[in-house]
Amino acid sequence: MTRGFITVATGSDSYYIQARNLLHSFKLFNQESPFAIICDRKNKYTEEFDDVVIIDNPKFDYLDKFRILKDCPYDENIFIETDCLVYHNLEHFWGLLSREYDLTSFGWNDSKLSRWFPDEEYASEKFLKGQKTIPTFNPGYLFIRKGKNAQKMFSDAMKIIDLVENDKYCSYQEDGSLDGTLYVNRKLRDDPIFFMIMALNNCLCTERPKAGKCIFLPSVKKIKKISFSEGRLELISDREYNECNILHFSSRRAREEGLYLQQVLVLNMIINRKSKFLVKLFESKVVLFICNIYMKLKTFLKRKR
Repeated sequence: MTRGFITVATGSDSYYIQARNLLHSFKLFNQESPFAIICDRKNKYTEEFDDVVIIDNPKFDYLDKFRILKDCPYDENIFIETDCLVYHNLEHFWGLLSREYDLTSFGWNDSKLSRWFPDEEYASEKFLKGQKTIPTFNPGYLFIRKGKNAQKMFSDAMKIIDLVENDKYCSYQEDGSLDGTLYVNRKLRDDPIFFMIMALNNCLCTERPKAGKCIFLPSVKKIKKISFSEGRLELISDREYNECNILHFSSRRAREEGLYLQQVLVLNMIINRKSKFLVKLFESKVVLFICNIYMKLKTFLKRKR
């Protein structure tokens, strides 16, 4: 049986750059585990991955994430989104996730459809064969067991996407708004589709997300400690998290966030074997402040054009 970690990048080089940054952070703490990329082409950013899987007919958006169900390279796979950085060894994830479900994550199992659809009864019959609750989780990471069940879930995802996109109930209104929260910037979200296919195939989340397994940056209220050199990530969200494993930025924040820039600079210094003093300097709050100012100015000027 083979096991490995995977990510997905298609389209713009910016996603490939994020994927390589993710790989570098992963390999700091997980040197022995293979890491593959599912992508639309080989390029200089994919050269460092242990395995490269080229997909046909990519969508060039986050719906390509569903290809992890169809094209995952290992028997057991843990997917991590490109806009994440890793701060710990992740081997303990296998024992927590590789149990009875072929698709799972850390999360909750009792989310109501009303979170996504104003008319819960309609959505339940239309998309979920009468079910009214679905699992929910941070979509930045998933466990997938390769096989017929994963292939079926890929087909189910494509059917649900087709139903949603062709259903007047879920269509755009004249004022540009939507019935429900299935779209972001007029693009269909991937996370509720994953939640629904899990429910359709009797897959559940394995446990609630304890001890900061993966923290989504917008929910973070305070960063107490963040250090690649020490392998420490301590955050305060709705509670205090020590020894967090993964920080999930979101693609927009990864492109605009000073914290992401600082962390990548530090990461590159460690990889290039720069002095410990220089690494510590760049991990300081002063450098973070400079990075934040730089990224805010850069984003402002870009939007002014």
